[in-house]
Amino acid sequence: MPTENSEVRELLDKQACAEVLTRYCRALDWLDEEALKKVFAADAYIDYGFFRGRGDAFIPAVMEIEHSFARRWHFVANAVIQVNGDTAEAECYGLAAAVSTKEGRTETHIFGGRYLDRLARRDGQWLITWRQYVLDWQQTIEADTPADAVPGLLLSTGFNPTHALYRRL
Repeated sequence: MPTENSEVRELLDKQACAEVLTRYCRALDWLDEEALKKVFAADAYIDYGFFRGRGDAFIPAVMEIEHSFARRWHFVANAVIQVNGDTAEAECYGLAAAVSTKEGRTETHIFGGRYLDRLARRDGQWLITWRQYVLDWQQTIEADTPADAVPGLLLSTGFNPTHALYRRL
């Protein structure tokens, strides 16, 4: 029978795992490669279809893709996390949008899928040790008017770890 202390420990571990999933999004959006190294174990197995391999090789590969876009936005939701001691399994939905320009027109690429993860606590920190991304749908929207044509909006163009709004969290 679980004790109050074990239930609290499980809640804290679930929260820590959920934060790892969120930190993945934040690292990509801010183009923070160092933050991404705190998400994946170096020896993690990662399968995104276009990439299958170790976590330490995935990080520069995915960052190259993210750098190719003018703006990025990643979001995870509905995470189900099951903790078993120093390991955990998680599944969550993910939405991602990326903005680029093609022949003077703005293109917004939207991806909807899910992340299937295994995590482990290593040296007191939770890390993703295995991930498979499943793409459920994708859509590209073209617009004649670029998003930056709306006056007064602060756009995320140029957001990176040296940006004045970036905070180490």
